[in-house]
Amino acid sequence: MPLLCGIDLEHPVMNAAGTCKSLDDVQDLARSAAAAIVVGSITVAARTGNSGATYHAGDGFSLNALGLPNRGLAYYVEQLPAMARAAHDAGKPLILSVAGFSVDDYARSAAAAAPTGVDLLELNLACPNVWDGGTQKRIACFDEGQTAAVLAAVDAVLRDAPTRVPYGVKISPFSDPEALAGLAAVLASAVAAGGGPRYVCASNTFPNGLAFDDAGRPVIGVELAGLAGPALRPVALGQVRQLRRLLPASVEIVGAGGVTTGRDVADFLRAGANAVQVATAYWNRDGDPAVFGVIAAEWAEALADA
Repeated sequence: MPLLCGIDLEHPVMNAAGTCKSLDDVQDLARSAAAAIVVGSITVAARTGNSGATYHAGDGFSLNALGLPNRGLAYYVEQLPAMARAAHDAGKPLILSVAGFSVDDYARSAAAAAPTGVDLLELNLACPNVWDGGTQKRIACFDEGQTAAVLAAVDAVLRDAPTRVPYGVKISPFSDPEALAGLAAVLASAVAAGGGPRYVCASNTFPNGLAFDDAGRPVIGVELAGLAGPALRPVALGQVRQLRRLLPASVEIVGAGGVTTGRDVADFLRAGANAVQVATAYWNRDGDPAVFGVIAAEWAEALADA
């Protein structure tokens, strides 16, 4: 039975942040075969997300630029106890993904969410799809100083929280191995200091992809979008393999990027992941949560045949 931060998982397949935003969504996933339920990403203030088309299913890839739509921290603090009960009644842990526009945003969200019954927090340091006033939000994980500051602030508030909830971080794919090693060193330093992430999710979408429709118009309303789906899978597998070699053994890894079959799950585990997250395969089946059971069953069958 797989483990994530000491929590038993029935199998390694769960949803990814962005696919679950409400109590109804949690209840749907609780009835599914997903091994854990990831809610979010949420922000301190409510957000409507980006305008126009925000998702496109291409030939062997997907693009998304959701823009972190969510109802804001106050709403989730009120709803999370019921979400946690729904997940726990189904034997599944609840993970809350939080995103921020400042170090304080991450700390506020972590402090507020810790007592609500969530099992894990996931700090989204990687969302490339947020635009405000025509300016694209900086991707936090590419800034070692900002990442270190976020980890220190979250560690401080969780250390003082009545319930100390473990957390992980979700990062973007790095094309520069030295930069990835630099980020891994920041994460490892936080762990060595007695805090830091218990897992790293690799990876979020590849920033700023572009595709056109048959009329020559961008398929996404804000034009540039995060690349995901099968086209991202070799990149994500490479991120997992590098991170497993760079990070302390105590820091687990969750693979994400193009998981559509049981073989994909096996490949991520082979590369060094403990579990995987799925989004594109879910959206491409019109949000049918049965996809998690299909992928998990294929993985279990391949495991039995091995």
